[in-house]
Amino acid sequence: MAQSLNPIVVTDCKNHSATSNVKCQPGMSSPFPSGYFYNYTWRPVYCDMTVYKSGDDFIKCLQGKNLFLIGDSTLRQYIVHFTEEIKIVKYFRYHESGWSSWEKTLEAFNMDKDIYVSFKRHGFPLESFSFFYSKEDMYTSRQIDQRGGGKDTIIVITMGQHFRQFPLKLYIKRAINIRRAVERLFLRSPDTKVIIKTENTRESTAPQERIGDFNGYCQYLVLREVFQGINVGFVDAWDMTVASSTESVHPPGYIFDSIMSMTFAFAC
Repeated sequence: MAQSLNPIVVTDCKNHSATSNVKCQPGMSSPFPSGYFYNYTWRPVYCDMTVYKSGDDFIKCLQGKNLFLIGDSTLRQYIVHFTEEIKIVKYFRYHESGWSSWEKTLEAFNMDKDIYVSFKRHGFPLESFSFFYSKEDMYTSRQIDQRGGGKDTIIVITMGQHFRQFPLKLYIKRAINIRRAVERLFLRSPDTKVIIKTENTRESTAPQERIGDFNGYCQYLVLREVFQGINVGFVDAWDMTVASSTESVHPPGYIFDSIMSMTFAFAC
């Protein structure tokens, strides 16, 4: 005979009392779940996220700043958005387009607004179907160590998709080394803004044993644990893509817009 079960209490989506009025800022502890989508906008439950929509919104944030993006193609989306979609910066010595050339280091400028944006991939492991020079690569921790930092410096870091087919021990070691590099950066330049973006879900058609989301979720938990108690912004892209049921390694539309908004809510 079936036992009686307690009723399930469902919170009305119109009730926004769970959303904090405190501005999102580095050092905040991100709970799980960390938020929800309402009217196609992410609403974190622990802070008030500034919504960035237009080019003017991003210019106001980035004017006079140096933005360094270190990671995989999910961070390359940022510089593509700035250069090819809202067009607030222009590429320097780059005349290609499309994802086939994501391995290249990219730089973009806005001379009038004094904005500099660069993207550089993280070090090995890197999965690619095209030829590239490994001599151009550096591990993320080394890239951080080469930056002086300062109040006008923003560093956004991600790692995940290319690590999925390798032992978790490698990912743990790499995450710890990045944390140590960030700690060294804060010793010399404590006012530098550092944002950690988690990896996101991807297509269910991807080879599950090799690069499936189970592997990604394990890495996501590691990243949450390693970056506890340090003054960084934590963009929970995993939570966002789970909440929106996204099945794309490069989140589209309003999901990507919310990931960008969360990133720069911490940065500015």
